[in-house]
Amino acid sequence: MNIIIIGATFGIGYELSKKYLDQCDNLILLARTQEKLQNLKLEFNSNRTKISTFSLDVTDKENCQRILREIVKEFKTIDLTVYCSGYYEPHDTFDIKLELFEKTFAVNFFGMVNCFSILLPHLKSQNSGHLAAISSLAGFGGLPNSSSYGPSKAAMINYFESIKIDCDKNNIYLSIINPGFVKSRLTDKNTFDMPFIMEADKAAEVIFEGLMQKKYDITFPFQMKFLFKFLKILPRPIYFLLVKILTKNI
Repeated sequence: MNIIIIGATFGIGYELSKKYLDQCDNLILLARTQEKLQNLKLEFNSNRTKISTFSLDVTDKENCQRILREIVKEFKTIDLTVYCSGYYEPHDTFDIKLELFEKTFAVNFFGMVNCFSILLPHLKSQNSGHLAAISSLAGFGGLPNSSSYGPSKAAMINYFESIKIDCDKNNIYLSIINPGFVKSRLTDKNTFDMPFIMEADKAAEVIFEGLMQKKYDITFPFQMKFLFKFLKILPRPIYFLLVKILTKNI
């Protein structure tokens, strides 16, 4: 079994990579910084799993496609790929920094599509495989201070819905992962209370179990899942009223 983790050096990507030690034949770790990848190779020891690392910038289309072509050529069968790369920066509604919007979408959405542009045709040709990506509950509906991050995650969710039927026809499993607040260098930027915040290793355990079961929708924790899915179906006036109340301290 060959598994690719994209964005493997921090947070959920790092913790999820540890879960797959001794669970696969080849664990292929991708991230932007070569030094951090080399440290992972030194840290991760396994009698069964071979660790391979590749430096990759998901926002560089040519680099991204070239590296993934190399991986496909070397390893042939790709059983599971998890896209964990992500970017987030809180910002003021009335101070629109275009470069922030561009970077957020470049990493969260277009970076994923850059990777999938190579992986999807390959999985179709092998008539098997599993693609997963970490989106967010923020993609379920608009939230204050999230006018770049939320839409980028909503685009990921919509993209997965758009390719689901075609992937089903070609025996390709999909998993869209929507965590609530997870302790990381990204959430460390927040200055407001984050209910039900989880440690990255606990989040990785939930994701690992969901991927093992090949679930399409891996949304957690339960309390936040219930709240956000409930908010999603409400008429917009009621939605805006409740969100205003829930986010009054942001």
